Amino acid sequence: GGYRRSVIEELLPVRMIEGDDRVNWPYPCVVETSAPHPITAGLPFETPPCIGGYNRFLPDGKSTVVLRAARYKTGSGEAPELRRAAEPEPLLVVRDSGTFRVAALATDAAPHWVGGLVDWGPADDRFCAQAPGAEAIEVGRWYATFFAQMVRWAAGGTG
Repeated sequence: GGYRRSVIEELLPVRMIEGDDRVNWPYPCVVETSAPHPITAGLPFETPPCIGGYNRFLPDGKSTVVLRAARYKTGSGEAPELRRAAEPEPLLVVRDSGTFRVAALATDAAPHWVGGLVDWGPADDRFCAQAPGAEAIEVGRWYATFFAQMVRWAAGGTG
């Protein structure tokens, strides 16, 4: 995004890294909780969603890492297994300064990295979402709950 050393970086609860920060991953990136938070309250991270990639950034030291992305890969052989490919990296970082709240989510809310996150939720509990002027899409209940809680928290609510 070119936000390193910009006004936008100063507002965010993260520090951007030098160079290309994209992590395009052909295997699952499992979304894991890192700290309890109103944004993730009540969501079943024992059945976590997977994403296809994210942007790398670092917490700024005054923020909280709420979610991390854990990259996995398959082994070879007759019965391939998934195994962790790297240490988990920050995915959702938040800061509550007392004056304002800000959240930085390092993956997409829609294609291409969103992966299974958009479908997260029971198969029989889905609904249509539609942005103004856009085509309606079907999304999982937990996906919708996650984004609603993140927006409510950042707007000053509890989740």
